[in-house]
Formats: sequence, structure tokens, C-alpha cells
Amino acid sequence: MFSASFLSAYVHRFETVVKVAMNYLFTPSNADKAILNEGKLFTEKLLLHRTVGIKFERVDEGGNLVGRVYHPAGDIAYEVLKSGFSKLNVPKNIDFDADYYKTLKEA
Repeated sequence: MFSASFLSAYVHRFETVVKVAMNYLFTPSNADKAILNEGKLFTEKLLLHRTVGIKFERVDEGGNLVGRVYHPAGDIAYEVLKSGFSKLNVPKNIDFDADYYKTLKEA
């Protein structure tokens, strides 16, 4: 885990580790360190050593994969937003999942 919305994941099929940014989420790096650490621990508690699904949607300008993280207990991005550990990032393009964005906005 790098932050509440940016993590590394092991992909069994390709036997490799990838960096994944959760779609539509942004964790400001200039936030209070205690809050950043608490958000990181929150996400770790939900995901660490768990088998989850990841739907990759695109690659960002930094070369990181961007996608959704699916957990049997629910939507991780929604839980991170609801807990206040990340902010909703407004999509810059018109080709995005408006229904999913609306769901996250309600968190």
C-alpha cells in the first residue's frame, strides 16, 4: 500500500506485481501524515493478503494502472471515500462510467 487509493497487487496469472490507482480516487500527498497513515492502514486491513478482483480500465500519465478493486465484502473505493481517506477525482474525459461515478459521489 502506498496510500488509501494507491496500492500494489500481485497478479497470479502473470506472476508479477503491478501498481494500481483506484479509479476516480485521489489521496492528496500534502494531507496530515496521521490521516494518510490511517487511510493506508484502513485499506491494508481490507486488502492485505486477500484475493480480490481488479478491473483495469486505463493507464495514467505516470504509467500506473487505473482500475476498480473488487472485494467480496463490497466496493473498496466506496469504503475508502465513505471513511474520508480519499477524495473523489472528477473525470477529465467524457468516456467514463457515469453510474459508478454517481455511486462514489454519494459516499
